[in-house]
Amino acid sequence: MRRLLWLSAAAVLAAGCSTAPGGEAVAERLPDPRPLGGVLDPTAAEYTALHRAEELEVRTCMESRGFDYEVRPVGDVRRKAAESPYGLLTRSRAGQDGYGLTAERLRKPTADPNARRVSTLAARDRRAWEEALKGAADGPREQIELPDGPTVSVPTDSCVTAASRALYGTSWYRNRLALQNLRNSIVADTLDHPLVKSAEQKWSACMRDEGFRYEDRQVPVKALHERLAAAGSDPAALRATGREELRIAVRDAACQARTGLAEQVLRAQKQVEKALPAARTSMLNAFRTARRAALERAETADTADTARQAAASPS
Repeated sequence: MRRLLWLSAAAVLAAGCSTAPGGEAVAERLPDPRPLGGVLDPTAAEYTALHRAEELEVRTCMESRGFDYEVRPVGDVRRKAAESPYGLLTRSRAGQDGYGLTAERLRKPTADPNARRVSTLAARDRRAWEEALKGAADGPREQIELPDGPTVSVPTDSCVTAASRALYGTSWYRNRLALQNLRNSIVADTLDHPLVKSAEQKWSACMRDEGFRYEDRQVPVKALHERLAAAGSDPAALRATGREELRIAVRDAACQARTGLAEQVLRAQKQVEKALPAARTSMLNAFRTARRAALERAETADTADTARQAAASPS
């Protein structure tokens, strides 16, 4: 059904996807600004490798505690990797996926291969399995106080935590939370920057010329969310929403390109990051180093797991 939806919607829009408003061709070579040099934005391939390596570490930990555990598949990470923290769109992505809302609605959740086995366990055994994986509610915890942010409580006796430390090192989780908090602040300050506000006003005027009266880039996204909620599971309503999403997103992307929104976001982000305290640099460098090391460990772990599977297979 999802494939039919996008094939029909793409066919409807194909004739209108080659030019910008006013008939101007728009190049796809647009900036893709990512806070902190994209250190928190792994590629789809990197995300896949790191997810698998972490899952292998979880399995090792669970087995050491006497529990069976199957590695969970990573699912579709391409959309996640392509998603802009600033809501920026390219015309090719908009024409194929819109804002990704209808496609996400139709996507089947990635199945957890452990769910069925765990559901058959007695209540006490199931609780023991879950506590081994995620940590006991009354178990030991580390309190991580984020700079200019909340305090986060992390279980220290869980296999999830053990896997993260084995793959990335002991300071990874603390640094990641701090950098995520910083990333959110950078995004907010960048979007509030006069350069971006001015570009968004031009975007709004461009969209108005195309027949869409949007004062804010979140307005069409919010309206589509509401329309999807109202569509329920009605195939006709979902198809209609998908077509409308593509129609709006294509014009949105074209207006973003025409008004230079991505370029202004990049300029604003550079100014925002230039004002950051120098103390952030050491934490950022440590995080980059840990991620590079984790990717190397991920390659080694995958090779070792392949050998393990080969040894376990009947000849």
